[in-house]
Amino acid sequence: MDNIRTAISNFFGGELRSYTRFSLTRQADGDLSRVEMKAADTENDEEIGDGMPDGMQTRVRKPQNRYKGIMKNLVFVLFFVTIGFLVGYLAFRGQTPGIPGTPGSSAVQSEEPFINYNNTNGYNEDDEEASIYHFSDLKERLLSYLATSNLMANIRRISETDDHQTGSSGDLINTRYVKEEFSKMLDEDNVWTDTHYVTLQVNSKSPNKIWIDGGENARELDLGVKNSNVYCPYSANGTFTGKLVYANYGTEDDFKELQKQVDVNGTVVIVRAGKISFAEKVFNAEKMKAGGVLIYPDPADYKLERDVAMFGHVHMGLGDPWTPGFPSFNHTQFPPTKSSGLPGILAHSISANVALHLRRLLGGADTPGSWEARGTKLGPGFHNDGGQIKMEINNVEEVREIHNVFGVIKGNEEKDHYVVIGAQRDSYGSGAAESGVGTALLLELARVFSKMVKDGFRPRRSIVFASWSGGDFGAVGATEWLEGYMSVLHLKICAYISLDKAVAGGNDFKIFGSSMLHTLIHDSIAMVQSPLSSGTILERAQASSENWKEAVLTPIPMDSSVYAFLASGGIPSIGLRFVNNDNYPYGTAADTVDTLMRSTVQKLEDFGRAMAEVVGISVIKLTIHHTLPLDYHKYADELTTHIIKIQQYSSLLEERGLTMQWLFSARGAYYRAARSLANDIDASDLNDVMLDRTYNNRIMRVENHFLSPYVSITSCPFRHLLYGRGHHTFKDIVEQLMLLEKSPDLVDFNVIRTSIAYATWVVQGAANALAGEVWADRHVY
Repeated sequence: MDNIRTAISNFFGGELRSYTRFSLTRQADGDLSRVEMKAADTENDEEIGDGMPDGMQTRVRKPQNRYKGIMKNLVFVLFFVTIGFLVGYLAFRGQTPGIPGTPGSSAVQSEEPFINYNNTNGYNEDDEEASIYHFSDLKERLLSYLATSNLMANIRRISETDDHQTGSSGDLINTRYVKEEFSKMLDEDNVWTDTHYVTLQVNSKSPNKIWIDGGENARELDLGVKNSNVYCPYSANGTFTGKLVYANYGTEDDFKELQKQVDVNGTVVIVRAGKISFAEKVFNAEKMKAGGVLIYPDPADYKLERDVAMFGHVHMGLGDPWTPGFPSFNHTQFPPTKSSGLPGILAHSISANVALHLRRLLGGADTPGSWEARGTKLGPGFHNDGGQIKMEINNVEEVREIHNVFGVIKGNEEKDHYVVIGAQRDSYGSGAAESGVGTALLLELARVFSKMVKDGFRPRRSIVFASWSGGDFGAVGATEWLEGYMSVLHLKICAYISLDKAVAGGNDFKIFGSSMLHTLIHDSIAMVQSPLSSGTILERAQASSENWKEAVLTPIPMDSSVYAFLASGGIPSIGLRFVNNDNYPYGTAADTVDTLMRSTVQKLEDFGRAMAEVVGISVIKLTIHHTLPLDYHKYADELTTHIIKIQQYSSLLEERGLTMQWLFSARGAYYRAARSLANDIDASDLNDVMLDRTYNNRIMRVENHFLSPYVSITSCPFRHLLYGRGHHTFKDIVEQLMLLEKSPDLVDFNVIRTSIAYATWVVQGAANALAGEVWADRHVY
């Protein structure tokens, strides 16, 4: 190469001023990192860039004399174009070219090549033995390795361990098993555990009780031997007596409908399980000033024996309720505090037999025609009887040690950027669907990707496999780890993919989470064969609806790790599930491998493999592309949707001296920043590693900047403007405006004004994060 450089220099009668340096340097841990320098001309540089600590670059343009040496430069350019064409043709003939996508757009790059250099001592410019892995090659290897798996064996291994509730001896046995398996696949140096000491609410020696108090039916209710250990963690303790009221599923709409006929204040509410979490049902009842809640699985919803009750926590939050906003490390000493999401009313789970007996005794008006349980009375109280319901809850608090287990495949260019795959490991009962499938899939993906790495796959970014404990109590393990690294994870985690409850049935494929990941999952399920049909998963979904989102999107479960990472951590997160229309019996002893096999029409392994393919394809795309395939454009559309809803009340706002101009302006700033970034990426040399980092850092900041900085993380942990909960969210702003229009005396307009102002600057903050440099968007406000 030196001879060639000298010859070219002599040909043009001088020193070669413009050159490219490309090298692979070995780091201390043995990984090879690619460092690439762009061509630079000492006299005619167009841009000089200095990499800033966060990957942002400052560019300075120099003036040029465009006429100086024009003929010489023209000959120089033509010579190198010819040489480049010949070298490129000879080096790459016979290979399938990559299929480029538009960076940052909905078209995901599907054939970007991944280069693996066989020379482990560094890059040799004369070495022509470089092997190139395109996406199609990696996908083929993924499918090949998934063809044989330990999926079924691991589902049984995890779910059939005796008593593996959170922090139990069985949970510890499974912890050790997962760690041992990770160590075999990923080497011990790449595996570690994270320990937390969390406060859980558990059964006491004194059982919880329910009575019919007074009237001709007065007696203690038999809750059943099967349900002696079933309770609702984080319920308030004590006793409460009140008339019984039926509230359907206990949703906000159900309570609004109920309130038209019944005053819920001071009553005990009985609700069906399903549609929303136990915690949301209790939260809604407490807002209506009820004193207690009974939750049961209706036979119309669950295929359960009628004497079985369901386990479910009622904390309107995630993580350890006694360390809100900070991690439960043993060495940390905080003053006594508790989550604002802990209920102040009593809650307990009962069987369908007990619930149906109580409902038959109810008096009062008939249930609304829109409710499924027609023919049932609403209450309050029993027909021609003065009897009431008395509840006694005696749960106790207990500190338990829990362990999260991690394994990592380190990236080769952006080692400090992670794609995290997580799964819950603990469960009430055997938990085949709740924890067995997710943990088995996690181990399968770790096995497959470790084999691909041994075969030469070198992901640009790191892949972290996370096994969480404490899932049954509100994603405790995941949330505590997230809180422990809250200040940095949004700059490190590119995406979080949850495997919790990944397979619970065979009819429908559902996704929930950040809009930034919807396009990625769309393209992945378009490549994976449906276990139930000849088409792909996407084609099967679109058979029921032309709009694929209507077919597969579902609300984010509030008690999931996806909600913790997205709404609290500001990290692009997604959850994927195969489900049936019927509700699956999570939180019961019926969640066994046999039940799961019946629910998946004896194709559990096929569904598990299909899910592994979807996740695996998504991870490959997230780790091989120069720029992250996160569709940040989607938020421009979502912002428009929310702002249009607020605009419907513009006259109400203008009457009170408030204009929508600034909110529209902030949305415009976000749109311009997204369009500008896409144009920059499209016009860039994506082999420039530092420039890639600049773009990726800007993309990764977006989700976190939708977390409102104007609310307290301890009192309002779900700070996301679009997915969170609280007065700062667009959803709550619209609800307050609706109330303002109907009952202005019930609304403090200053709260609405403040919420809109905060929302405006959250949107502007997201736009600024995406724009990058402070001078990138000079719009005047």
